[in-house]
Amino acid sequence: MVTAELVVPDFADHVLEREATYPTGLPTEPPCVAIPHTDHKHVRHNAIAVGILPEPVVFADMGGDPDPVPVRVIFLLALGESNKQLNALGWIMEMIQDTPFMCALLTMETTEIHTAILNKMKERGEI
Repeated sequence: MVTAELVVPDFADHVLEREATYPTGLPTEPPCVAIPHTDHKHVRHNAIAVGILPEPVVFADMGGDPDPVPVRVIFLLALGESNKQLNALGWIMEMIQDTPFMCALLTMETTEIHTAILNKMKERGEI
């Protein structure tokens, strides 16, 4: 996102700063998910990056539970308008409740992941 100039150069620092105060780890049915993001003023153009991790990375629990969340799927949001964040969070929350879909993501190639997520967005009328 930084290289493509979609976000400000220190975007990652702002995401990590926000994550420390407002964690985004969700202990969903495996796989667990995180939705890191930061304030819209650090975004130049809207973007969402999806990361499927080969091994879990520990995130703090969004709900404040002291147990760490072993995250395998990350939705990194870079959205320039607050209402866009709410819309994106809505469809992401809907998507992550589809356990078979989320488990299937773990075995897909990158292009398959993009296609599957775009199809989910189309089903919901987001694009």
